[in-house]
Amino acid sequence: MAGYSPHCFGSGKDNLSLSSFPNPDMETYQNAEDLLDVNEKISLPVEYALSKAMDYNPSVTSIIVTNFTQIIIFSISAKNRSEVIYDRISTDKPSLALRVLSAAYVYSVTPYYSVILVPPPDIELDETLILPEGPPKDPAKPLLCDEKLFATHKRHSDFDLPTLMRDRDSAQQFFRWKEYVQQNFSKVVARPQDTLTGATNNIGNILFSKDSRPIYPYDPSEIPSDTAEHLKSIQRESPLVSYGIADLFTKSKTFTIEIQNVIAEGSERGFCTVYKCQLTSIGNEPVSRLTSSPLCLKLLDDRFQVLEKPDAEDDEERYENVHRWFDRFIVAEMYALNEYFAYDKLRPVQGSVVPWFYGVHQFTLPNGMILYGLLMEYIDGRGLTPDLIRTMNIDRQIKLIKNCRHASRVLDVADIAQRDWHRGQLFIHKILETDIDHAVLIDFAITTQTWFLDEPNRLNNFFHVLRILSSAYEGSPGGMDWKFA
Repeated sequence: MAGYSPHCFGSGKDNLSLSSFPNPDMETYQNAEDLLDVNEKISLPVEYALSKAMDYNPSVTSIIVTNFTQIIIFSISAKNRSEVIYDRISTDKPSLALRVLSAAYVYSVTPYYSVILVPPPDIELDETLILPEGPPKDPAKPLLCDEKLFATHKRHSDFDLPTLMRDRDSAQQFFRWKEYVQQNFSKVVARPQDTLTGATNNIGNILFSKDSRPIYPYDPSEIPSDTAEHLKSIQRESPLVSYGIADLFTKSKTFTIEIQNVIAEGSERGFCTVYKCQLTSIGNEPVSRLTSSPLCLKLLDDRFQVLEKPDAEDDEERYENVHRWFDRFIVAEMYALNEYFAYDKLRPVQGSVVPWFYGVHQFTLPNGMILYGLLMEYIDGRGLTPDLIRTMNIDRQIKLIKNCRHASRVLDVADIAQRDWHRGQLFIHKILETDIDHAVLIDFAITTQTWFLDEPNRLNNFFHVLRILSSAYEGSPGGMDWKFA
């Protein structure tokens, strides 16, 4: 937008005192028009205005405040109404503030289907597609030098994707940053005995409403009776419930975990690492090893997502179209949130064919690096490998195939489609008391659900699970008898 001044962007976090406010018109306020004080804290007049707005509409999640030289968008936490995150923009054009307020009002009262849906920037869909121009690059704001950008940018969400897609210099600097990170840092960011601090249910600056839900809920009445019996027979109690700390954890703001070992370093092209860990404190309360069991931590680090800048000679078309360099660009926080929505819908079957899930959190590593990750039940199990198949007799193979069928049924009933099925998403857990092997499904970061009626969700879980069973059989000569599948 026109009118931006250098260094005009800012963000922050503050807490409101919602109990009482002085009169904002008192003479004690020398700069009543200032939105923030010298310490970048919300000024008292603005606190008063926010409290009035929240009294008027208790469910409000965003409030725009402006004095026509600054525009601040306050995002109010649904969990803690006194906690706000804000983004600030400075401008020398009062008309910009009016445009923002007008656009926000029109957007808030306009039905979804009345809004012009911008097509994805994929020239393969339509070679005549004209992309919206988006915000122009400020000529008065040159690129940061590589050294400063390398020091301040820690994840994909620190970059502005529209700028990367439209400005070749910015795009090339992004790829230099990727190369620097992958040459100088390890994907395995935590080691045994490291202590990580978690901010409970914190997903950074990704704004979403906890009231947002996919269209179709999980309906247990649609589960066939034999699958319902299977779920009941393999149900595990939540470890946090077993040790009496579930409620304390749910209500906490912070916690600490200690890494025990690395479970999975991820594939060469992946951006996730998985660790076995143990809760050591919840808030200010220490947690004894005797009163907790191991948990599983999955950290998402999009610095290590493999993106390849096209070569001018090998792929001239993609090289000339900078936006195509980012066809596969992902934001780790969004993938974590996507997995949250899958586990949240599968809450009724957690502890059976999926692990118990304990939320998406912000984790601070010993070196100060911040990553987002998921905390889950740790389950002893074995991957579906040819070596495992060789140990199974025919009866056990048949039961395993049926168990996999039950698990895929659950995903179908929940309208959750796994989009990158592979053998690592299915492992076998044995219940020692009953000697029953059963399948547990994990890794829902790349799943889809029905969010809009005009975008139907394709469900192919059954056939993909069948393919995984087939691959295990084919790699195991004399192993699984395929006729039983």
